[in-house]
Amino acid sequence: MRTAAIVFVHGLFSSSATWGDLQEQLSGLPGAAQEFDLLFFGYATRRTSMNPLRKMPNLDTVAESLKGYLEDLPGSYERLVFVTHSQGGLVVQRFLWRMLVEGRGRDLARIRRVVMFACPNNGSELFLLLRRGLMAVVRNKQERELRPLQASVQDAQRRVMTGIVNAGYLSSDRCPIPFMLYAGESDNVVSPASAVSVFPEAAVLPGDHFSVIKPGLDGRLVRALQVNLDKALREPFPKEPVSSASGPAHWEAQGKDFLMEHRRSGPVEVKTGSSTTRFFVHGGPLEQLSGIDIVVSSENIYLQMSQFFKPTVSASLRRAAAIKGVGGEILEDVVSDSLITWLRAHARYGLPVREGTVAPTPSGALAHRGVQRIYHAAVVSPVDGTGEYTVNPYAITRATHNVFEVARRERHEMDLPLSSICLPLFGAGRGGITLARSFELIWDALMTELCDDTSWSIHFAVRRQRNFDLLMERLLTIKEENGAE
Repeated sequence: MRTAAIVFVHGLFSSSATWGDLQEQLSGLPGAAQEFDLLFFGYATRRTSMNPLRKMPNLDTVAESLKGYLEDLPGSYERLVFVTHSQGGLVVQRFLWRMLVEGRGRDLARIRRVVMFACPNNGSELFLLLRRGLMAVVRNKQERELRPLQASVQDAQRRVMTGIVNAGYLSSDRCPIPFMLYAGESDNVVSPASAVSVFPEAAVLPGDHFSVIKPGLDGRLVRALQVNLDKALREPFPKEPVSSASGPAHWEAQGKDFLMEHRRSGPVEVKTGSSTTRFFVHGGPLEQLSGIDIVVSSENIYLQMSQFFKPTVSASLRRAAAIKGVGGEILEDVVSDSLITWLRAHARYGLPVREGTVAPTPSGALAHRGVQRIYHAAVVSPVDGTGEYTVNPYAITRATHNVFEVARRERHEMDLPLSSICLPLFGAGRGGITLARSFELIWDALMTELCDDTSWSIHFAVRRQRNFDLLMERLLTIKEENGAE
């Protein structure tokens, strides 16, 4: 028997037969597909039923059925991959959510990937009024959960994002599992925006809502699935967190020596592409920064700034940018109010945005110090029911790239003379990422951006003396290894 299996989960008003064409293709392919047994989970999903002895199960009941199905699988399956279509993706998310709530995160470790096709993560608008009228008569519980912004769907999604997608380690209430989402380019049932939602890894494939899971002559569907299966075979299993007598590993580079006054070192000129870029390191209170066009703040995926009294970078910027009265009272909460306005215009206020999203706002009172814009990068994910946070490394890279994308757009559309950017070390505080790892992720993204556009100077901001020294040491080492002449 093979030691890996794919569990296919179909959608609304469908059955396991929907996977027939794909099953035939995969069964005849060499490579990763041959390492997997093909399994099919089915559940009751009918448009109507006139039998008074039967009722339509809701997603919670189907998720419980899926749990039992998986528990009955042979223990010899070391790795499992979910492949879902449409509502099947919601079934799997509901199953994962319920497992975390029950404290069974460790039991999910053998699930090494979830691949979702055309999943209505934000609901489906198609024929919504007609569906509401018809399904109210037949009382279809599953269809109700496909309507936009259903609370039960959003709750499950939030828990999956924090406890699965962005989880950094294995425990009773979390288990890192990669997700890959695919939207159909001509799908009028589930829009690409709904299919992708806030998940970080996504792509678009040819086809409508149903043909997106039918192998085509171009072979893109099968190749995409092969790539995911190969990754599922090679990726390591999640591990429990490692701690020591001195505390969690992510504090090893964190000193407690806060700088009370602003310090600056640089420039350190490093070769980037055919030219050089000037790098600076700043230490101390962010409100003392001056002469930097764009200051970037690390925020949570809800883009909610910290309260004024919090000892965080977000709170410091919020206080510094606020318009105050003669007694120090807040007259205008410029940055936070502007961020809420941005959310209402570009996202869904009160719900998470996609990791790495960057939202620009005015700088408020910081304009007097030469700061033109404040950018808010959605990097940190709160863990439901706790005061903890996680950071997906992908979010750090994506946020860094998006800072430059937004800055270039504002240069052009707002005719702003932007030329300097100040970045924090994303996730190197409560996010659980070491300072060295955060810098590495940001640096790789910077090198991609600056090789194509050397019109920027880059500033790093830290608040501790030790981190200030470590950053300067790292920049000087880079300059010596491959920097400017």
